Amino acid sequence: MIFTTMRVERPEGVVVARGVAALIESAASAPAIERLDFDQARAFDLVLISTIQGVPLIPWQRRDTLYDETNVDPETGQLAKYRIVAPVETYDGDHQEALCERVVGG
Repeated sequence: MIFTTMRVERPEGVVVARGVAALIESAASAPAIERLDFDQARAFDLVLISTIQGVPLIPWQRRDTLYDETNVDPETGQLAKYRIVAPVETYDGDHQEALCERVVGG
């Protein structure tokens, strides 16, 4: 588990939120494991990212790109980047959970 903050961008490149507190977990250790069908994927190539301080003012959507504002991707040397690849689940206004794929490079 990694606690961090996220910058959220829509597909058009518009930043809709910064500093969103989040928790990143490998999807390999979560209930979504049956969706992990990558051969030879690293543990954090498919992740579950959850907000930890409620639902953001502009809720996350499928296809949003989440930039980790703290942690660097070891393969690129730039901030880690994830794309939401499945419908986002919202739990009673308490938090959101998104299945995401790590984006390497561009």
